Amino acid sequence: MLNKFLASFGIGAAKVDARLSESRAYPGGELQGEVHIEGGNAEQSISQIYMYLYTEYYKEANDSKTKHKEILASYRVADSLLIKPGEKKALPFQLRVPYHSPMSFGRQNVYLSTGLDIDMAVDPKDTDVVTVLPDPLVAQLLAEVESMGFRHSHGSGTCEYKKHIHRMVPFVQEFEFKPTGQFRSELDEIELIFDVHPEGVDVLMQVDKRAASLRGIFEEMLDLDEHYVRFSINRQSGVVPGELEMRIRQVLARG
Repeated sequence: MLNKFLASFGIGAAKVDARLSESRAYPGGELQGEVHIEGGNAEQSISQIYMYLYTEYYKEANDSKTKHKEILASYRVADSLLIKPGEKKALPFQLRVPYHSPMSFGRQNVYLSTGLDIDMAVDPKDTDVVTVLPDPLVAQLLAEVESMGFRHSHGSGTCEYKKHIHRMVPFVQEFEFKPTGQFRSELDEIELIFDVHPEGVDVLMQVDKRAASLRGIFEEMLDLDEHYVRFSINRQSGVVPGELEMRIRQVLARG
């Protein structure tokens, strides 16, 4: 009886550990593994075993940034289960990584949280880092940007709060680049946002032109120097070499 009472406070309670066969996956890909449960000092009734993928994003307000958690997808591994003292169980799982998951880049991470739902007790939990690889089309686009002499800015790849841009989540993953080559005298930076889906990827590109006159300085102060371009790339045709450069030059030609 004492052991059951202590287990309700997490002392000598059951433990959970998610073990991934492979901790890396592409958006739309799968993660597989086993959930290992080890009974504590008392018998416990588990109402469900749950898992969810989540990430974190920043939201700016009143000149300060706060970090927020966003659940990307949730999964139920099993329902009612009884675990006896010291008993060990292993349950297989297979879950799909949603297309709207941000890729793992810099300090931007995606996590897999696993928990046991135990009535009238502290839920045992386990958290693992999952590496979300860049979609092949996104990887091609990023490689092309770098081949044009652009380099990632500090903080590039971070998820930031933006409403009404992404279809599934309240943030976007922003990739910011500074020119070091042919566009150095014309651009301050470019920013790319990707929306990956089964058919391909939608791209929102922001081109920030460098001020070259007094008028340009005022436009820069008012953010009027920023131009946006939207385009899509489907998986059948793939990335056309030179497409990004062509679109940047189209923006520069607008004056």
